[in-house]
Amino acid sequence: MRFMANPVLTRELRGRIRGNRALILLIIYLTITGAVTLLVYAAAASAFSGGVNDPEAGRGIGKAIFLTVMTATLIQVCVITPSLTSGTISGEKERQSYDLLITTLLSPFEIALGKLTAALAFALLLIIAALPMAGLSFLFGGVSGTELIIGIAGLIATAVCYATIGLLWSTVMRTTLAATVMALGTVLFILLAIPFLFVVGSLITNSFNGLPGVIYVYTMGLLLSAHPFIALGITSATLTSGESPFFFEVPTNNGEVPVPSPWLVYLAITTILTVIFLILSVRMIRPVNSEMQGRRRRKGKPVEAEG
Repeated sequence: MRFMANPVLTRELRGRIRGNRALILLIIYLTITGAVTLLVYAAAASAFSGGVNDPEAGRGIGKAIFLTVMTATLIQVCVITPSLTSGTISGEKERQSYDLLITTLLSPFEIALGKLTAALAFALLLIIAALPMAGLSFLFGGVSGTELIIGIAGLIATAVCYATIGLLWSTVMRTTLAATVMALGTVLFILLAIPFLFVVGSLITNSFNGLPGVIYVYTMGLLLSAHPFIALGITSATLTSGESPFFFEVPTNNGEVPVPSPWLVYLAITTILTVIFLILSVRMIRPVNSEMQGRRRRKGKPVEAEG
């Protein structure tokens, strides 16, 4: 009840729903996803000689639709979610209402949680709005309920983690533009750095020739599991081949070793990062006067008492 009575959450939710901005963003989001899905359906239907009435062709079309909707939704979540939270605190600084917000009876944690929850509510709306298109795949077959649940879990985990990245930069930067650039830059760095590190690590260990070692499998597996597209893609491939959704075996130079499914590792990594980013954001939310006084103390200047 105390969480639902958070005035920051109430204000942010009403502010995001009122006006045409949310409606326009939702329309653009669904239009892009629907257009891409329609193109993939047309391409997949023409690729199978048996047509949509062939069971094997139907499963292939259903799989293509599901992967397209989930991939398109994940891309837009990676782009939109950090932008939703990058202006939450920096916007207060630009409107010169930051000090008024800090002087309320709300704690920094309640302020950060209210801002974050309001942004995540809209992000979850975008995810839920795309689910009916993903449900079309069940009409053709080739997709199980387990894959849908794992896909939704991956989307929510990505939205929460990347939203806290935007919130953290919003507390650090003084302008919304700078916070948005840094948040999107951080997400882009994560998405590009992980494959780069994997290729470099594989070349250094020379693991492209022959079977890899056990340490390499667990180390690089942990690295790849931090990438949403790679983690969910590998999970989808293992489920298609009939592996367990919780673990599977990887051949190494010491025999086959069991490894957890990448989506489980990804959920654990994003949960840890979310907690870290949220704690840092809460610690950064403090009055501007306190920041100025801290800088003066570090410089050795006396702090004048305010009347």
